Amino acid sequence: MSKQFAEVQQDDFMKFGGERPSYLQIEDSLMELGGHGVNGNAFKNEMVKLAGWTGGALTTYAQRPAVAVNAFNRIRKVLPEVSTPEELREALVQLKKNSL
Repeated sequence: MSKQFAEVQQDDFMKFGGERPSYLQIEDSLMELGGHGVNGNAFKNEMVKLAGWTGGALTTYAQRPAVAVNAFNRIRKVLPEVSTPEELREALVQLKKNSL
């Protein structure tokens, strides 16, 4: 995917109206890469968790904005460089290894 995304900020999770926050654009791209529908949603959830999100199904990003920002910005770094779900998964695994 060659699309560039704006850096995600903590305030993005509390915005209503106006310009669409980049984390939503990132989620859309993840769902597209994962195959839309149920498969795309499952892929999106897997990638956000792999990137560092620790919340459960009922936890909103606004409840843990610092964790969400870190996860989405990790994805933002590598998403434009990949074209398959496997490439994204590997890129996130490598990013995680390099940050330890």
